[in-house]
Amino acid sequence: MGCDFTFANARQNFISLDRLIQYFNDHVDNVTLIYSTPGIYLDAIKIQNLSYPVNYDDMFPYADQTNDYWTGYFTSRANSKGQVRDGQANLHASNKLYAMKVIDASASNEDVNATLAAQYSMLDSLGIY
Repeated sequence: MGCDFTFANARQNFISLDRLIQYFNDHVDNVTLIYSTPGIYLDAIKIQNLSYPVNYDDMFPYADQTNDYWTGYFTSRANSKGQVRDGQANLHASNKLYAMKVIDASASNEDVNATLAAQYSMLDSLGIY
């Protein structure tokens, strides 16, 4: 249930989902809908003692525009994606330090230029990565 950027009002979404679950449960006899968690779901699957083939392909084809398809949205380069998140956190934290150095009245032009060069280098590196 859900999609990126779909539900902006969580309260309204849950109210609507509660109504949908209640209506379904009132009108269908052999199935009961509930809110669940991944743990509850996996426990229910485990009880069935099923076996599934293992697939090593890159999956999850996704299109967000006409003729614009993505694959590996969650699976490709997981370590790189983690490094980008860490780099963004470092960049965000360092921007405050860069700003403090640039507005420091005692900083020389060389200090300011070196600080800005370091910031641009970090921005470029993260952008390319």
